[in-house]
Amino acid sequence: MLVFPQLVTGASSIYPLKKQHTARTVTNTLGDGQKVIYEDSSAAIVQWELQLKSLTRAEADAIETLFTAVSGQWGLFTFLDPGGNLLAFSEEFGNTVWTNGPLIQLTTGIDDPNGGTGAARAINDGEAPQTVAQVLDVPGDFKYTISVWARTQGGSNATLTALTTGASANLPIQLDGTWKRFSFTIDLAQPTDSATFGVALDAGASVDLFGMQVDAQIGPSDYKRTGAGGGVYSRARFSSDSLAIKAQGTDIYDAVVRILATEN
Repeated sequence: MLVFPQLVTGASSIYPLKKQHTARTVTNTLGDGQKVIYEDSSAAIVQWELQLKSLTRAEADAIETLFTAVSGQWGLFTFLDPGGNLLAFSEEFGNTVWTNGPLIQLTTGIDDPNGGTGAARAINDGEAPQTVAQVLDVPGDFKYTISVWARTQGGSNATLTALTTGASANLPIQLDGTWKRFSFTIDLAQPTDSATFGVALDAGASVDLFGMQVDAQIGPSDYKRTGAGGGVYSRARFSSDSLAIKAQGTDIYDAVVRILATEN
């Protein structure tokens, strides 16, 4: 998998970080003078400017290696949005992007921690643990943080979980009747091209869930609600055929990297 590298600290980028969405609106003028206006989603792009300062030689080499592998702006790679939630449909746990256990029953329209009704009640009708999870096409050797709001009305508990081929990580969380945001930083350390993130429910458990998020970094960021497009951009490219990395001292390098991608 060709992917923009993560920093050795486990961070996705260094601030300041600039992100820009560009969309195109199409206007069709009818014969009677009326206008039909719609968004041309196929023309939408996202652009990032990464101000990368005090990179190590290893970090600078990793960026240069990717730049060479994709021949500058010509080739595609995967980019994990440093300011985004990698999951899609982060509040719609019944959407087909979620690979839930077959015995998970979902009820939507539950009161959420923000005062709305965006939460879902997940009940495990099975006699073994069942998971509400999503598979992402991301490197298995990056560091990630999964987070979710959860509560229970019946003394149930749950486990934050992540797995890929050859490794898994789990964190039991203790729930009560109050909404709390739980997080778990994960380092699966496997050279794989996908990983699964989710919440496992014990047999018979009933747990309310809201706003699951996966960050490509070593701590949770503010929650970002997502729809069909999560923060995994599989068709990213460098926006220029030149890459300038400046040495500022021994094992200290600075670079400004610009990346663009079509909307996912």
